[in-house]
Amino acid sequence: MHYSVQFFTWTPKEGVHQVGSTVEIDAVNPKLAAVSLLGLRLDETGTARKLAVRVWNAPDDSKVDCECFYYH
Repeated sequence: MHYSVQFFTWTPKEGVHQVGSTVEIDAVNPKLAAVSLLGLRLDETGTARKLAVRVWNAPDDSKVDCECFYYH
């Protein structure tokens, strides 16, 4: 399946900031799409000042049904 992946950092004070451009990738599922790009472990919850990723496969690029993962 084809996914769009967007990396971002976030802090409670400054909110969300995108890191780089959105990346297009083919993967079996959203979590594998996120892991395969950086090779880092993921978690389902995050803490302040961490790198995270948003993954979606909406054809119209609406990000309506996206999944978020947080890198350790």
